Amino acid sequence: MYVVYLVTELYKPVGGLYRYTDSLIRAWNEALSNGKTNIEPIVIGVKDPKQPLADLQQSERFKEFIEENEGVNVYEARRGGRTCYFIEGKVPDISFFHYILWERYRIKSHKSSKWKYYTDTLSPFWYWAPRVIRFLMEKEGIKVKCIDAQDWLAFPAGFLARDELEIPLNCRLHSGEYGRSLGNPDLDAAPVWIEAASLVFSDYVQGVSINETIFEITHLMPLRDIIVEDVKERKGVFWYGYQKLKERKIENFLIYEPREELVMLMDVVGGMPNGIHLNEWDKITKKDILNGKKMLKRMMPDKKGFIFFIGRPDYRKGLDFLLEAFSKILPEHPETGLVIASSMNEEEFDRYSKIIERLSIKESTYILDKWLEDDEKKSLFCASDIIALPSLYEPFGIVALEGLAADYACEKNGTTGPVVVCGNTGGMDEIIKSGVSGFEVPINNFKIDPDILAHIFEDIFTKRGLRKKISKNGAKRVQSKHFRWDYILEKVFEVYDKAVRNFESLKRSSAY
Repeated sequence: MYVVYLVTELYKPVGGLYRYTDSLIRAWNEALSNGKTNIEPIVIGVKDPKQPLADLQQSERFKEFIEENEGVNVYEARRGGRTCYFIEGKVPDISFFHYILWERYRIKSHKSSKWKYYTDTLSPFWYWAPRVIRFLMEKEGIKVKCIDAQDWLAFPAGFLARDELEIPLNCRLHSGEYGRSLGNPDLDAAPVWIEAASLVFSDYVQGVSINETIFEITHLMPLRDIIVEDVKERKGVFWYGYQKLKERKIENFLIYEPREELVMLMDVVGGMPNGIHLNEWDKITKKDILNGKKMLKRMMPDKKGFIFFIGRPDYRKGLDFLLEAFSKILPEHPETGLVIASSMNEEEFDRYSKIIERLSIKESTYILDKWLEDDEKKSLFCASDIIALPSLYEPFGIVALEGLAADYACEKNGTTGPVVVCGNTGGMDEIIKSGVSGFEVPINNFKIDPDILAHIFEDIFTKRGLRKKISKNGAKRVQSKHFRWDYILEKVFEVYDKAVRNFESLKRSSAY
């Protein structure tokens, strides 16, 4: 038995989708080798025609499929210890295909079709993925239990495969349009409508934290209602009745408290966290931590305390608020330095350099304008006093979990780890217990009060014993079973079972 796992960001090791997939598949491989499951994943990704092949090679498994179908290639490469497949192709009639997406699922492609990635990369992936799955089912006789589609970027491929091949579908929300747009999504573009369609045309929707799932679904429900009303005449009275029942079940998720910390899997919607491989942090030594301290000292030799920020130079990451908060504590703490680890283009570097200059914090701020290797990042995390992650929106916040893992590594080496300071958004609000395992700064209207953030920094640097207490608690927190990938995999399998039950229930009701 197989699960087809659809994901778009698997070409290179960058981004949350890649990291999630890599970690989940590694845990899945271990479960298979230990005999804990007989379900195997078939991972299907996308090859952007603008990108070089890199480590991708023509797939022998799909040689016959490629020969039979003009305008498509399937490549393969190892990801997460497994052979994964990458689709590159063209849609024979792109306008008609976009019409089909509108007619069936109310996906608005008109504006988005002006985006080359939408037409040249995503649309071919959506068009060809169901055909690739059909090929495997017919030529190899494999049985597919469920399709698992990652984010709006893959959902339409899941919708089409579900309808054409009659396979249950789970749609996993990693990062929603309402959050990414800070509450103002483009309602004339496809992404937000694809997300809303997942609440109609999939059998289960799962988010990467309870908070994120509640936030996105609450905002998507009015759009879901529009889609249901729009297509009810074509789909029929039984289907419409099923959708009204489904609506009540979605509402139950929004109004009931979770029975278990961090995990809430109800009838048709659920939320649960990402995980972390702590065995990688077990390898951290005192020498690694010392190397991190040396790196920080080389950046700012006269500083004794360090606040470390890592993330994209994106307003949503809260860097503007962080700089202002830092300027407020610097007069009382001139021995403190702020390190910004962020790969910036020329325009972004110039913008933040001007803000730093205006706030008079240039001598105490260092922009580490590069992509950090994993070992460098771990050492710098462990060597810092504070890891500042004041994101205005974060669906899960794996970096906050890595901050707690740094506490774990430091405590194992007999030293004090960093204090994670984050915005109380999405999964970070669930990961961090404010004042216990880190600190959360309140977010109001997608904004942070720099005075409150400065207050938190002030407490960390001045209250004796606070950092030691939080480091110990952070180390305990990250060892929770809810962040173990083997446990998360068990819950993922529960999601698949729920998707199958919902799909079969729909078919029995004559509403399919």
